[in-house]
Amino acid sequence: MLDGARFKRGGIPMPDNSYAGTTAERLVNPRSVGRLGLIVMALFPTLWGFLGLLNDPTDFKDTLVNAVKPMIEMTNTYGNPWQQWRAITMPWAAPVALVGIMAVETLAGIFGLIGVVLMLRKVVGSSADFAHGKAWMMLGCLCAILVWGIGFTMIAGDYFLSWEAKTMPLSTSSAEQSTSCPTRSG
Repeated sequence: MLDGARFKRGGIPMPDNSYAGTTAERLVNPRSVGRLGLIVMALFPTLWGFLGLLNDPTDFKDTLVNAVKPMIEMTNTYGNPWQQWRAITMPWAAPVALVGIMAVETLAGIFGLIGVVLMLRKVVGSSADFAHGKAWMMLGCLCAILVWGIGFTMIAGDYFLSWEAKTMPLSTSSAEQSTSCPTRSG
């Protein structure tokens, strides 16, 4: 009737999760590979979040003065008035922005770490047990998307035009850093 299905009382088909065979066959199956993939994916927000937590507070003032403040004030762009209207020049804005960045980075690291630990503990457990860790990992990934995807790439990169800087561009991607083009203008 159903290939690979076993039957419970009452004839209800249940999926066969035993993955009978050699140790290699049991390890390289869709369930194990999928779970390992999720654990590795959780390392992104975890490691980057904790590296941010280690680096940002140790150089808060310089990061504030050399990166965040000139970016949100748009002092290093080409001065196009059609773009400059969106600059934020209130003195409190840059410190608040940097503290916000640090908080979301830290949350990404914490949530990701909780997810990694819980998923590793239940990597061979039930789907429900593994899903608990996966939920924490997803929270970490959501924080990562908010701060690095939306915050850095979209808001810093396109709203505040950090890629457009005349000198010392605050590029938002490694490709832009390695191939910055001084002739780009708005």
